[in-house]
Amino acid sequence: MNDLSVLFGGTDISLSCGEMKKWLDREGGDGDCFLLDVREEWEHRFVRFPGSLNIPLSRLPENLWRISSDGLVIVYCHTGIRSLLACYLLSKNGFSKIRNLEGGIDAYALKVDARLPRYRLDPGRRPPESVLDANARGSLRPDQSPWGEGVTETISPDRSPTDP
Repeated sequence: MNDLSVLFGGTDISLSCGEMKKWLDREGGDGDCFLLDVREEWEHRFVRFPGSLNIPLSRLPENLWRISSDGLVIVYCHTGIRSLLACYLLSKNGFSKIRNLEGGIDAYALKVDARLPRYRLDPGRRPPESVLDANARGSLRPDQSPWGEGVTETISPDRSPTDP
């Protein structure tokens, strides 16, 4: 049990990248589970897990009705910080089956699937210009990723992504 589990009634809500891969390989399990992406829309367009619902953290409180409280909700963001806040909000609103992807989609790209495009947030949470350009080109882009609409560009390993 980690220190944050006290916020969730002693329950460890962490989901490792390996567990996430197993879940995705099973094509989402038995259907009573879904993915919630709490990043901004431009991030979701750039890279995402197939079938995920995008509700930015800032708009989550007024959109809780869109999430079924019956099954497991796997929440993810860029590095796991916003999704942890979303999990806390969900737990305080009656959701009992929630998991937070440790390290977010960026850790998943580093540890499990290098095909996923990576990005970093520029100071002030601005998206990198290359991401904005790729999203603006839409279907005119030469490179399409099965994981999202982003280009196949990655940031170099010596530049650590951040998630303020």
